[in-house]
Amino acid sequence: MENRNGSVIRLAPLLFAVLAACSGSPTGSSGTTALNACGETGSDSECRTISVGGVERAYLLHVPSNFQAGTSALVIALHGSQGSGLRLKETSGLDEESDKKGFAVVYPYALVSPGAGFTEWNEFFNHSFGSSAPDDVGFIRQLILTLQAQINPSPKKIFVTGLSNGGFMAHRIAVQLSDLVAAIGVVEGTLVSPGSPSDVPAPVAPVSVLMIHGDQDPTVPCCSVAPVASQEQSFDYWISPSADACTTVDTNQPICDAQGNPTSLPEKDATGCKGNTEVKFYRLQGGVHLWYTVPMNIPGQTPFNPALNGTTGVTTDAILWTFFASHPKQ
Repeated sequence: MENRNGSVIRLAPLLFAVLAACSGSPTGSSGTTALNACGETGSDSECRTISVGGVERAYLLHVPSNFQAGTSALVIALHGSQGSGLRLKETSGLDEESDKKGFAVVYPYALVSPGAGFTEWNEFFNHSFGSSAPDDVGFIRQLILTLQAQINPSPKKIFVTGLSNGGFMAHRIAVQLSDLVAAIGVVEGTLVSPGSPSDVPAPVAPVSVLMIHGDQDPTVPCCSVAPVASQEQSFDYWISPSADACTTVDTNQPICDAQGNPTSLPEKDATGCKGNTEVKFYRLQGGVHLWYTVPMNIPGQTPFNPALNGTTGVTTDAILWTFFASHPKQ
């Protein structure tokens, strides 16, 4: 872990893959292993690039055989700090969920931050890029438009998920690209880190938001203190009149207590929001900074949440897809 500006807890290390130039050819002496356009060894037919502001940006695209042009969904999955598209593809199990449910999934690659020395997304108020901050919002917008032309997902079913720093970026995408995105699912991420939620602009359109967070996450604590937004603050931002303007919240119980600790609240749900959107939070009792591919609803084991079942889903992938499938853009 590393502190940004001496205060913000950085994200748990994931596999760090240095992005190579878009050539796919060896760059060293004889015997150097070739890297493909995604900066990974070997060839991968799912590895593609697009140019954004003169910069080649890479992504992996998985389109299952049961994908139906015009009606099926597209899920954009954003890796965490020090991660890569391939790492999230390998560890999340999203390809398998994609094959079962028929949605396409794309894994974009973040660039290396000069200040951090590793890959991370240019989420709200990220100062580690200095004057060379990449246009990651523009990258995701162009990626959506490119894939709409190439594989034709339903324009009402464009969804974004992200882990950790990728979750931070998913929040930013929901604010700035909600004209295109129907819903986001944030896994162990938060609205701003560092920064104040009051400085985040209003979203350009209504968007549904799901937040999944472990109450024992040591890297991005559930009840973070400034300048890292807590899950409570993130939830309150999205239900506010300037955002989704939700009229009904299922409980008055807070996510975090006055001492900054998670309460026993298992979930919090806001409905009656603009554009028929919904804002939902799931607390994982004993959950840490992970994307869980195993069931999370078994009493006596952790992480555990009594709200998770066969209808809501019991793994990260299933919970995300259940939420996405029921929240197309209106």
